[in-house]
Amino acid sequence: MLGAARHGQTHWLSDPEGYWYLKFKDVLGRSYLERHIEVIKGRPIKGEPALLKTRTIYHHVDDARELWKRLQREGWRVTSAQKYLSAELW
Repeated sequence: MLGAARHGQTHWLSDPEGYWYLKFKDVLGRSYLERHIEVIKGRPIKGEPALLKTRTIYHHVDDARELWKRLQREGWRVTSAQKYLSAELW
């Protein structure tokens, strides 16, 4: 995860209860050296816009990788993109 990610690529985690979701999105600045990872926490609400709780930008990819690994140790699971957490909102 997050190793050879490409601009715009996303990875998802869900909490053990499937209530909260994290979207990790690879974002490039003006050059590859300005790469950072956006981590957005939210939850889908069927038929309504998603509840977006927090948005954090990790300027060091290694910090985002460490968060990914730590959350998995705590029981978060890799999941697919969530339908109601639309790309347009995130």
